[in-house]
Amino acid sequence: MTIKSLFEQLFHSHSKELVYFAGQRAAEVAEDVVQESFLRLMQHPEPQTIENHRAYLYKLTGNALIDYQRKLAVRERYHGEVEDLDSLPADAPGPDVSLHHQQILQGVMRALDDLPPLQRSIFLLHRVDGLTYLQIGKLLRMSRSNVERQFYAALEHCFAAALAGKR
Repeated sequence: MTIKSLFEQLFHSHSKELVYFAGQRAAEVAEDVVQESFLRLMQHPEPQTIENHRAYLYKLTGNALIDYQRKLAVRERYHGEVEDLDSLPADAPGPDVSLHHQQILQGVMRALDDLPPLQRSIFLLHRVDGLTYLQIGKLLRMSRSNVERQFYAALEHCFAAALAGKR
């Protein structure tokens, strides 16, 4: 089994249950936490050597939740001193980082262009515009579950494209 097919199979098999798991502790960011978990798994030097991928993904998701809660606690602690930590100026990235980010963006744009129009619309409405599955369903006159299915298909495609670009 190739690494790409391993990640695709793991994402397809476990992403929904991991979103449910993360949603019990941080519903507003559950999908982002699960996405972070899969990104962390992709950074593993030899993912095929992991004995129990499901348990490992749960551990990664739990750790990502802890990281999220820690960041949230820091923001709450210093809220009075700094209104919004994201508004603080950051150091400008160097040309190599800018080029790398540009290449990633081009890959993402190609992956989005390859999606069927309905999946692309649902993906953008959810990830960019921040609409919920229910709101998208009402907008497109589709069931919430169908919207969710289409979104996960688009997300799988994007993960597969990211893996293909990594090789």
